[in-house]
Amino acid sequence: MIRWKSGALGAAMFITAHLVLMARWRDWFQAGGDYPPWFLNSGRAVAFTAGLLFIAGLVAGLATRGAPQERMIAGGTVAAGAIVAMCVVLAMTGPGTLFPIALTIGAGIAVLSCVAGALTAAAINLP
Repeated sequence: MIRWKSGALGAAMFITAHLVLMARWRDWFQAGGDYPPWFLNSGRAVAFTAGLLFIAGLVAGLATRGAPQERMIAGGTVAAGAIVAMCVVLAMTGPGTLFPIALTIGAGIAVLSCVAGALTAAAINLP
């Protein structure tokens, strides 16, 4: 069964991260750089986006009851939502020539962050 709420959470969190990147790119993430606002164009932006996705995975993991496997599935669903949002944002902003690499690396970051958050929730092990 697909968990739409977890997927929507992942998509919303990625879009939120991207909107913050666009609003504060020069100040917070790429001071003095000429790169466009994209989360893979700055180490700080990668850390910020990964942190938000970790929090989303943690929230989904805490909201999921049952075995730790259920929480991992919830984290994977959050990551899937974030990846879909990432694909849409990249398509809308112009994918460029290296978009397959950007999607692969971005998907890896999303999966690692979201599943790590969900595993953290499983380690907390609230009833």
